[in-house]
Amino acid sequence: MKKRKNYANAKDVLPPELLKEVQKHYSGLLWIPAPGRFYQERRDLVVALHLQGVSTAEVSTLAGVTTRRVNQVLAEYRKGNQARQIGPASGR
Repeated sequence: MKKRKNYANAKDVLPPELLKEVQKHYSGLLWIPAPGRFYQERRDLVVALHLQGVSTAEVSTLAGVTTRRVNQVLAEYRKGNQARQIGPASGR
């Protein structure tokens, strides 16, 4: 499987006017996040695959993230579910 580049040269992807405007404000490496929905959908995919019994390595390949990120997403998921399962009778 060919690995996708996670970066691009701004002069190759931005219109010249926009590049000049960005350069007025910042010079150096700049991270531009994807729309918010993208990350939620990817987190949902990671959790769904995990719940189906897919290995962490396979989830990472299918979701296009590192195994470390898969583990982070699953930890966030577990933490959220644990908070909902604790009831008043638990003494916490």
